[in-house]
Amino acid sequence: MEVSKLLKTIMVLFFITTTYAQQTTSTISGKVLTSDNNPAAFINVIVHPINKGAITDANGTYTIKNVPYGNYTLDFSLIGMQKQTIEIEANASEITIEDIQLDENEEQLGEVIIVAQRLNQFAHKDSEYVSRVPLKNIDNPQSYSVVTNALLKEQITTDLPSAFKSITGGGYVQTNDGNVSVYLRGFRSDVHIRNGGIAWVKAPIDPQNIERIELIKGPAALFYGSNVNNIANFGGIVNKVTKQAYNGKKLDFGYITGRWDQNRATVDYNTVLNKDKTVFFRLNGAYNSEGSFQDQGIIKEFMLAPSLTFELSNQLTVMANLEYNQGKRNLSFARGVAGTLISDNVNSWDDLSWDYDTNYGTNEMAGYFSSLVSQIKIDYHLTDTWTSKTTFTKASTFTDANYLRAVMLDETTVGRYYLQLDPRETQNTHIQQDFLNVTESDKIDNKFVSGISYFNNLDDTQRTGVWNAIDPVDTTNPVITGLTNDQFEANLADQTKNKTITKFQTLGFYAFDAITINKQLTFTGGLRFDRFMAHNTIANGTEGSNGYNQNGISTKLGLAYNPFDDKASLFANYMDGLSNNAPSDNGNGDIVTWDPERAKQFEIGTKLNFFDGKLLSTISYYNINIDNDIIIDENGISSQTGETLSKGFEIDLIANPLPGLNIVAGYTKNNATLEKVNFGNESVIGHSLSYTPETVWNFWLSYQALKGKTKGLGFGLGANHMSEIYNSTANNFGSDAYTTVDATVFYKKEKYKVSLKVDNLFDQEYYNGYGIPQKPFNFKVGLFYSVF
Repeated sequence: MEVSKLLKTIMVLFFITTTYAQQTTSTISGKVLTSDNNPAAFINVIVHPINKGAITDANGTYTIKNVPYGNYTLDFSLIGMQKQTIEIEANASEITIEDIQLDENEEQLGEVIIVAQRLNQFAHKDSEYVSRVPLKNIDNPQSYSVVTNALLKEQITTDLPSAFKSITGGGYVQTNDGNVSVYLRGFRSDVHIRNGGIAWVKAPIDPQNIERIELIKGPAALFYGSNVNNIANFGGIVNKVTKQAYNGKKLDFGYITGRWDQNRATVDYNTVLNKDKTVFFRLNGAYNSEGSFQDQGIIKEFMLAPSLTFELSNQLTVMANLEYNQGKRNLSFARGVAGTLISDNVNSWDDLSWDYDTNYGTNEMAGYFSSLVSQIKIDYHLTDTWTSKTTFTKASTFTDANYLRAVMLDETTVGRYYLQLDPRETQNTHIQQDFLNVTESDKIDNKFVSGISYFNNLDDTQRTGVWNAIDPVDTTNPVITGLTNDQFEANLADQTKNKTITKFQTLGFYAFDAITINKQLTFTGGLRFDRFMAHNTIANGTEGSNGYNQNGISTKLGLAYNPFDDKASLFANYMDGLSNNAPSDNGNGDIVTWDPERAKQFEIGTKLNFFDGKLLSTISYYNINIDNDIIIDENGISSQTGETLSKGFEIDLIANPLPGLNIVAGYTKNNATLEKVNFGNESVIGHSLSYTPETVWNFWLSYQALKGKTKGLGFGLGANHMSEIYNSTANNFGSDAYTTVDATVFYKKEKYKVSLKVDNLFDQEYYNGYGIPQKPFNFKVGLFYSVF
């Protein structure tokens, strides 16, 4: 039976059996009022000891679902107020609590709410995706960091690369196709994880639909399998969490204008669709148009992202969402330089004679991109402890684009080359089924998940050979000849376009368990089996013979000690990951079935949570050793004896030292080096890997006045530093270190916000890791209005 048919059968059987699950959970609801009988919004309502909760809405109401039958304590609290507590018994499907009245009146409560809303707005460490079980950050023996939507809004983020300015763990760069690559702990991971599912999208993505960005550090094989297509590399994965429909009403509009004719409009609309408040709809959209600081360059992009949430019963919740991106833009492939030009005096892009403000291409060669991602998430509570979580993700992209590559051929000549994808179409499907069991008691908490993951990927690419030269440019007498797409096609009329179809599938089975003893000591462990199935490549209609199947096993172990009542913990972990190696000739004429390349990480660190959550920090040291690299000896014989080593130190910090003052900062020191290499390349031993900066740090500080005549007025200031980045393991050429400074001033009232943002305040000229000039001094003005 084919894998896809097997999975369909499993899913049908699953839904049949869940139909008969017993209802043993309650929905608790009620209302909170002030002493003058007005609704009390933003009140925290927590069910102890299971720590489920909710926050009251603008009407003072709250709803807490899926509470197992039993006796509980309900806490009502808000910072600056006296906590109230009541005892309840959950013994029916619907439990309605009598109105709770707080001592404060509406005016007094309003002052407290303002302060509460500004507490750690950049902190969001709770995640269902890091360990797939509800494990608190301080009890989780793994490093991860989160970039929140609040931070993205304050920094007026208008493109996906800018959303990564505040990450900890490595550098980032815009990819050749307009997406983003993040070099976590020395290794490249692209943004192909979406709400925990795999959506392999090779096209630009708008940030308007992002709720937060999670960077989960270390080999990610346990939940995402072997590294393929830069989905789950050895340094970690990037998970893009999107906005979902919820029980509430919202209509926000945004407009941003800025330098180089930027015009950007956004909308975020959420509503309740039925009287029972069980079906919710949300729509996010964005249109962005801008030019370039260079003589050529355009961006025109559109994004639409509807989502629906169905709370069909106390047991069953279904979330469906879709995101469509379409755009036209100029894209530059990584720049190049002739090896003869590199010397002690010429070792960076700044040392070459090309002009920073010249693109060397034409707007008529701008490419077209589109992508469509649909996702369905089904959560079903089978019993009071068992939950089924099902995720279906389907993604496709279409590309009809020209990629410009500029190469400095000699001291005064810029060679120009185009690679045309005409077209490139990708399709992929990911199905993931988890079964989660959570049991909690005074002595032992056990949180267990087991699951199955199936991924099917198709890449159908038609391209114009490799690189197609057009007229070079003399930098001493620059004449940039225009070129349209039709003219380029005419030049290629006598050339054959290569059409390549590649396809692979992965099937994984995994289990992970987290046991917490006395609320202090947490042990975690997981195991995964993977089957990787690569199909034969079809090139110009002819099927090759390079397909292969390969098995792999990966593990994850951890220990966290939390003796200070959630204020500080020590942790250690071991995780491994793998990357498949296709069979090949070992140099003796024998075809060898190689083992997967394997990474092993050891990490130790501490997590801090001081002053009632006003200071959060993770500090860690890691060591990642990669073996099973295929290298060639002096006799031309291949063996799996190559090694790579990555080790480093990370610290991230989120602080709220004063009401209205928020700080987020990160520092990374990474050494990713080659240890054993091919014969004849011994000179690169000890050299850094390509595109991996050694030192990266960043901070963002913001303050908003919460009372007085200046109430609502605020400012933000931040900086980003990246050390030298080499474009090859020769380590003799690359991008110089740079530090950029950004700042913002804003004024916020109840319904609207006006912001002025300046990027690259000191107008520094710098190149990213791919040698592409980055934006100089830039300003944006934003107006944001909330209708309701």
